[in-house]
Amino acid sequence: MDWTLLQHVSRSMYLSLRVLPEPVRAGMGLGYLLCRAADTIADTRVVPNAERRQVLEEFRSAFDGQWVPALSPTAALAEHQASEAERELLSRLGECLGLWAARPEAERLLIKEVVHSVIDGMRMDLDLFPADDEKGVRALPSAADLDRYCALIGGGPGLFWTRLLRLNVPSLRGAPAALEEQGLRLGKGLQITNILRDVPKDLRLGRCYLPGPELKAAGLAPEDLLDPKAAPKLRPVMKTWLRWGLEHLDQGRGYVVAMPSLRLRAAAAWPLLLSLRTLSLVGRSERLLEPGSGVKVSRQEVYGLLAATPWTLSSEFRFNARYDQSRADLAAIL
Repeated sequence: MDWTLLQHVSRSMYLSLRVLPEPVRAGMGLGYLLCRAADTIADTRVVPNAERRQVLEEFRSAFDGQWVPALSPTAALAEHQASEAERELLSRLGECLGLWAARPEAERLLIKEVVHSVIDGMRMDLDLFPADDEKGVRALPSAADLDRYCALIGGGPGLFWTRLLRLNVPSLRGAPAALEEQGLRLGKGLQITNILRDVPKDLRLGRCYLPGPELKAAGLAPEDLLDPKAAPKLRPVMKTWLRWGLEHLDQGRGYVVAMPSLRLRAAAAWPLLLSLRTLSLVGRSERLLEPGSGVKVSRQEVYGLLAATPWTLSSEFRFNARYDQSRADLAAIL
């Protein structure tokens, strides 16, 4: 596994991946890279929508047999990446697929499942948001569509994470089936956090993941959200999904506690606590719809979270106290 490439494309998730114990680290990192490749393919907007869809389907088919194709179309897409790391990822996708083919069969099946889940989410993006610019901005048709999208893009990886742990960590093999549901729900909570944080950016790409009927009930159309002055009317819709996100993240508390080692607890707790903090910042933002406003947890807070890990996560009581504090901060604005 090329951890340098992983670090360059995974940003904050690299922290969780790197701290994982050896038996699960390689499979988890490879699964992340392959899912990230699907996302990069779908987001290469200088390439026509239909061509991106075709490359995604070829990528998907690579997991359906023993033979791994060269996937030459991704090399062409690689040339269009502004990010050097994503350019390298697509140019080395055949190599990543070769690593997948060499994994144990049980891991190959889990990785195939999660990549298919993410590709299905990318299909939704390409089908529902064909414009790729703010002039053709659309909203998701329903709340059920947003739930499904979060399940595919976030829940699928959460389920993969959990099943890979159960496969490779002996003490988790007999864990209750509820652990998988908690992993799925936690993944959905992390995904809705990304969506709510990135509303202004996504609008400029023609994408409004907030459900159209809810916007209409608030007296808004998707194109209205391009005006930052629409923020006060949007807040009730945002609060609905902030509450939804909190309900899903709450499943992460039990998930963290169920982890049998400090490393595994840290890998789950870091994104959970950062997500809670991000939702609080979104809910309090005075620049909710301003392009480039960029709600983000400060580097100082991230370092503080990491530094406190041995103390916070070595005790269930201390972790619950930290979680309750972060939860209360978010709940106070809902």
